Amino acid sequence: MRVLFVAGHTAGACYPLVPLAQAVRLGGHEVFVAGHEDVLPVVAAAGLPGVAISSRTLSDFLVDRGGRTVELPEPGHEHDLAVGRVFGRFAADGLDGLLALVRDWRPDRVVGVATAYAAPLAAHDGGVPYVRFATDLAEPVVHMLAAVAELGPELEKLGLYELPAPWRSVSVAPPSLRAPDAAPALPLRHIPYETQSALPPWVHPGQDRPRVLVHDHGETRPDLLEGLRELEAEIVVTGQEEGPVPPGVRAGRVPLGVAVRPGDVVVHRGRPDVVLTCLARAAAQVLLPGDPGLDEHAGRLARLGAARQVGDSAVPGAPVETEEVVAACREVLADPAYGQAAHRLRAEIHEMPLPADLVPLLTEEVVA
Repeated sequence: MRVLFVAGHTAGACYPLVPLAQAVRLGGHEVFVAGHEDVLPVVAAAGLPGVAISSRTLSDFLVDRGGRTVELPEPGHEHDLAVGRVFGRFAADGLDGLLALVRDWRPDRVVGVATAYAAPLAAHDGGVPYVRFATDLAEPVVHMLAAVAELGPELEKLGLYELPAPWRSVSVAPPSLRAPDAAPALPLRHIPYETQSALPPWVHPGQDRPRVLVHDHGETRPDLLEGLRELEAEIVVTGQEEGPVPPGVRAGRVPLGVAVRPGDVVVHRGRPDVVLTCLARAAAQVLLPGDPGLDEHAGRLARLGAARQVGDSAVPGAPVETEEVVAACREVLADPAYGQAAHRLRAEIHEMPLPADLVPLLTEEVVA
């Protein structure tokens, strides 16, 4: 069977999809992964064949179809609508390439991440069952509705008025973290995936003390790292080369899923793939204000006891005082309840089917 996967708009949006694509390929099926050029290095590093459907990037679509630059409104409903329209223009840009690929390669299934709104259109055009792949985190319905509005001309050409319903849906969010109104979906265990690199020797020694990992490039400011050195913990900055960090702080281009261990604390801004990787490793989290759309699942995670929120979540990307972040990390390290909650969520994840377990369900015969 031929299975076409459609990647997301960023590397982070692609990471959760990779283990399923690899499992389908290892199950003996042919796999292609389609996406915009800038995410294809992630696909290639995963050992998967990638097909470019456009050379443009997401930021190119901060310009509307009339050539006017779009200023994103302040956080709120209007902002969500504007972001959804950006996703719609992004999908429209890659649609012709995706339609051509489906017509030429003739896949038996199309599996697309939730924000790859061109995927269900190409599947419909090719008469192919469509599988929606979701993290169910930071995927608000308003984004989809605005994207559909933006895709009006493309829908009309295909004789559609809305996105076709999926044949199957898959979700990698643990049940406790899914929104109450999330659509039914086949559960799938999240397997942390990031592009790998050679590991520095400090990564693998035994755990004699917990780590506090800073996984946000905007928060590697010296004052924060100096403040974190007060803690009884090893301080690690992931995602950057060895560089200008205070003495004793570890830094390297090390995948978070490799560097983090049970009992550690990760400081970040709530990106879904990072949240899921922390949960899969039973690590507690300190959540800084993130992009709009991240605060809902960040709040659920905090209410479940596995994270501590700091700063003003109503102000996306807002800087947070060093003292507040350090105090939150100290609290999370000292209070075992955070680690216990993280372990409970990891147990939920481990009860979910592995990617290989889902392959028969995604490739079974379609009953008309």
